[in-house]
Amino acid sequence: MTSNSRPIPDWDFEQLEVILDDPSSWQLVAAGPGTGKTAVACQRIASLVDDGIEPSRILLVSFTRTAVAELRVRIESYASTGEQARRVGISTIDSYAWRLRAGLESEAQFESLAGNSYELNIEQAVTLFRCQDLDLLDFMDGIEHLIIDEAQDVVGIRGDLIIEMLRSLSDECGVTILADPAQAIYGFTNDDRDEDARGFTLLERLESESPRHFVTRELKEIHRVQNPRLLNLFQRTRDEVERESNLDKHTDRVASVISDCAHKDLGQFSYQKIADLLKSLGRKPLLVLFRRRADVLMASSYCSGAGVQHRLRMSGVPAIVRPWIGWLFAEFEKSFITFREFDALWRQRSGVSPTPFIGEERENAWRLLRRLAAGEREGVVDLVYLRRIVSRSRPPIEVCLPDLGVDGPILGTIHASKGREAEFVKLVLPSTRSGVQSKSRAAVNEESRVFYVGATRARDVLVTARNGGVGYSLLESGRVFRQLHTTGNKLPRVQLEIGRENDVDRLAHLAWRQAGAIQQILADSSRHSLPLKIVCRQDLNFAYRLELSQESSADSRGKIEIGQMGESFDIDLKKIWSQVDNSRNLKPGEYMNHLYLVGATSVALSDNERTTARPPYNRSGFALAPVIKGFPLVQFLYQKSRRY
Repeated sequence: MTSNSRPIPDWDFEQLEVILDDPSSWQLVAAGPGTGKTAVACQRIASLVDDGIEPSRILLVSFTRTAVAELRVRIESYASTGEQARRVGISTIDSYAWRLRAGLESEAQFESLAGNSYELNIEQAVTLFRCQDLDLLDFMDGIEHLIIDEAQDVVGIRGDLIIEMLRSLSDECGVTILADPAQAIYGFTNDDRDEDARGFTLLERLESESPRHFVTRELKEIHRVQNPRLLNLFQRTRDEVERESNLDKHTDRVASVISDCAHKDLGQFSYQKIADLLKSLGRKPLLVLFRRRADVLMASSYCSGAGVQHRLRMSGVPAIVRPWIGWLFAEFEKSFITFREFDALWRQRSGVSPTPFIGEERENAWRLLRRLAAGEREGVVDLVYLRRIVSRSRPPIEVCLPDLGVDGPILGTIHASKGREAEFVKLVLPSTRSGVQSKSRAAVNEESRVFYVGATRARDVLVTARNGGVGYSLLESGRVFRQLHTTGNKLPRVQLEIGRENDVDRLAHLAWRQAGAIQQILADSSRHSLPLKIVCRQDLNFAYRLELSQESSADSRGKIEIGQMGESFDIDLKKIWSQVDNSRNLKPGEYMNHLYLVGATSVALSDNERTTARPPYNRSGFALAPVIKGFPLVQFLYQKSRRY
């Protein structure tokens, strides 16, 4: 038992070999779902800390933001010196590259990082390694153990970064790499694009590019599930995935094994049936997985129409920073805050609107802020630095909600749920995979691994179903849209994905006269789903505004505009417009219905952005912005002259 009474797992021999290996050894560990890979990685670190290695000299790098959030908690619970274990460095590859540059470059260069893509930051971090930057090499020389998790998903420029990190380590530094080749989904963050494997994976590169030899180990015994049916599913599906000798109908065979081993196969299952099922289950925890993003959007649309509160888990959605941060500091104008001020402010702001604070504990929130943005003075939080962190395109996962939405069952893609588990999983497989069979061996094998990943998310019950899916198209941005079939003189209609990253202008509403009223509405609605619509009228200068029907609104019509759509939405709508309007005499209708406000996210304003906001947000630099989702119909109408 640890100090916080969390039970230590009963390690098997294979796991103990990994955990107790010499701190300076280099080991490559292959581990399938349920074999305790994450627990072993955490115990490996906890044991290193207990053996006297300074926690700040241990670095754990994972491919997924989800894993990072769980790893720190586990390490602290396994280590006998839990407080010390908090200082272990844990990061995603992308965030680590960002931190390297932020720590090595000047203040002016640091300020420019927020606008860079993570790919660019990684490229520039690789350049620093290859240029033998002395400060960087000195920093890497201080690392005594490096752990790489989910290595099967590391490809391209991220693989370059890991290889350069390995080459820069001291001779005494140990390395532990954990991976599962059977879960290698190279297009991991891509829910819809069918792509072949992109270059060599990190695992393939290690043999020829690693500066030292790795001892290989394997974890085989499944510990996560006790249910005999699931144990059989894990084993049989993996065997079928690894049987790559016959390309023909490979994914069909994998899908058949999954359906045969599941607790129940529901057969063909429509989106309406999915909504009815979730409604009958109430708010019971459930994970519903689809292969395609378009299927998640369709199922979500039916669920919203049926009043089923739910969450979404897909790539491309914005990071949702916990709303208590923006609400708490929205009217606080100092650069630093003490705990006494924080405590008083928490009580005052929760009295105005308690909703953003539901499920949050004041002391834990303070400790989190201190860890992320401790000021130079003892016992304060530096709010200027906190604004920098919150304004990043990918803020630390500790301050983010795990999914889009805060309550109810989760609808998601298999890709986005990789590394996550649930007691009850419903896996909806495509009814036909004939298109996959015509692709290369790499693409077919990857598709079978996608199904394997989906099937192994269940801890207790797996139910399968099939869905014919919908025809859809993708814009270059990754946005899903469907041009609906029209006959005769009917005007074109397009169903369009709404709620992607940067779809909402996070700052526009802060310059409006009713900014204060909008903040109150967003705070009160931060844990609810409310219907809204997009309006575009001449009196709004043809901007796309978010209009919420609000009975308590001061507006006499019971409506209030709570936000404005962003540039990325506008660009994508124009591209679709050009595709459907060959005659160049149409325009989108003034309204888009069937959208939903699903929460609020905290936003932080840069010094330049603060000049456009109204008081007090121009002084505090914090506020709330709406989070929306939907798959609405866009009706195109005739016009006399085109605006664009």
